[in-house]
Amino acid sequence: MKPVPRLAALVLGTGLLASLAGCDLAEESANKLAEKAEAAAQEIAREAIGEAVNELNKKVDQAQASAKELLGEQQKEEAREQPPRAPSGKAEGKDEDAMLPPSGIET
Repeated sequence: MKPVPRLAALVLGTGLLASLAGCDLAEESANKLAEKAEAAAQEIAREAIGEAVNELNKKVDQAQASAKELLGEQQKEEAREQPPRAPSGKAEGKDEDAMLPPSGIET
């Protein structure tokens, strides 16, 4: 009767090894699936961020254009409001350097 317990132990051991091998395969498959899901999530995030950045760039461009437009109108209004400059008192035909003081340069 000794061969029966040995046979049962052998069958039980073989079953355990088969189930462990199945667990390893299942774990590898789960890891591959998790990696694929992570890559897909990263791609979706990149697309969403890219779309958000493009939309933000459009809004910034619109704001810059309106600011330039407003500044251009303000500069035109300021130019209209400023009185004309008084003549400097210099003769227009002189070839003097405008940067030199009237008394000349001391050395």
